[in-house]
Amino acid sequence: MTNRLLLDVLVQKNDELVDYISYRFGDRQFAQDIVQETCIRVLQTANPLQQIHSPIAFLKTICLRAAIDAYRKEKHINDWVDICDDWSTFSLESNKGLTQPELLVAKQQRTQLLLDAIQQLPLCYRDVFILTQLYHYPQHEVAEQLNISRGMVARHLAKALKIIQPIIVHEE
Repeated sequence: MTNRLLLDVLVQKNDELVDYISYRFGDRQFAQDIVQETCIRVLQTANPLQQIHSPIAFLKTICLRAAIDAYRKEKHINDWVDICDDWSTFSLESNKGLTQPELLVAKQQRTQLLLDAIQQLPLCYRDVFILTQLYHYPQHEVAEQLNISRGMVARHLAKALKIIQPIIVHEE
């Protein structure tokens, strides 16, 4: 089956796919976004797909995997935002005597310290840290992009976080 035929099935069964994902995740807008993502994934496949006996089942599988990826990414981002919110609340509570401009300057100084620490990291640690923590790439994608093993990505990330952690949690 070629990508063109698979796209035809995707167009014909669009509502069914949206309903399927919407039922599984409870959000119709999210489901519509996932079906669009599935369309992009099918279009980006360079080689024609072969031996697909049930195109709708194949597309449902792609949709479900895309939805799970999106859900995990959103959860990871929300967890990170929650940590950042807790940190900023902690900073405000620990610096009650500072005025708003003083807090702004302190935040800028802290940000600069963090940026400097990231720049000081060895190149391999820095690349892994930036891709995983700032761009939220999964470790297997970082491994592919940097042409190293997934285990090495985990080790580099752990070492980078060990170096940067004192700056993040430092109380003045």
